[in-house]
Amino acid sequence: MNKKKMKIFAPERNERYDYVVTKEQPLSYTTESFQKVLINLDYANIDKKIKVIEFTSTLASEGKSTFVSNLAYLMGQKNKKTILIDLDLRKPKGHRVFNSANKDGLTDYLSGKISYESLIKHSDEFGIDYIVTGEKTSSIVNVLEAQKLADLIQKLKETYDYILLDAPPVIAVSDALYIAKLADGVIFVVAQNVAKKTLVKEAIQTLRSNNVHIIGTVLTQVSLKGGAYGYGYDYGYRYEED
Repeated sequence: MNKKKMKIFAPERNERYDYVVTKEQPLSYTTESFQKVLINLDYANIDKKIKVIEFTSTLASEGKSTFVSNLAYLMGQKNKKTILIDLDLRKPKGHRVFNSANKDGLTDYLSGKISYESLIKHSDEFGIDYIVTGEKTSSIVNVLEAQKLADLIQKLKETYDYILLDAPPVIAVSDALYIAKLADGVIFVVAQNVAKKTLVKEAIQTLRSNNVHIIGTVLTQVSLKGGAYGYGYDYGYRYEED
C-alpha cells in the first residue's frame, strides 16, 4: 500500500481540547476536510486489516490530540464503533476532550483496581467510547510493555471497528515505539514551522527503523491567510501520493 500524505484544516488554533471543530462547525470547510481524511482512511483500509491506529508526532504541540479527537467524532457520527485511548501517560489530554475526570483509567485497570466495565467510558456527544490514562505512574515503560495491555487491545479488536491510540511524540521519549507494537499502523502528524525538517526526518526514520507501518502523514497548522497567526490561523488539507 502506498504511503499517503494528508493535510488538515481547522478554522483556528485552539488550545481548548473540548472544542472539537467537526462537532461545533459541522458545515465548515474544516469538517469537510476531515470527512475526506476519513474517506481516504477507509480506502486505505479496504481489507479491514487496520483496526488499531496510533497517532504520534515529532514534538509536542503539533495538533495530534486535536486531530485524533476530530477524527474520532466523525467516526462516531458515521456509526463506526470507535474507542479512543489516551496513551500519553506523561501529559494526558484525553479526559479534557470529553470534559471527564482523569480517574478509573488505564493504569487503574492494569493495576487491578477497577474492572473492564469501569474502564470503558462512553460519550453520548461523540457517539464513541474512550479510555483515560488514570492514576499517574512513574513506571510508564512497564505499563506500555505489560501483557495485560496487549490483551486489552486484542479484546477491544473483537468489539470495535477502530481503536485510536493517542500517543506521545517520537522525539525525547521512546513511548511511541512501545505503543507502535500494539498498533496496526501509525498516522504521523507534522505541524508547519514547529519541528525542524531534520527532526521530522529523524522521527520518521526512527519509526521506520523499528518496522513501524506508517499509514500516512498529516500536515497541520498551515496558514492560509498570508502567514497570519492567531484567530485566522488555519490547518490545511491535502491528500497525495508520496
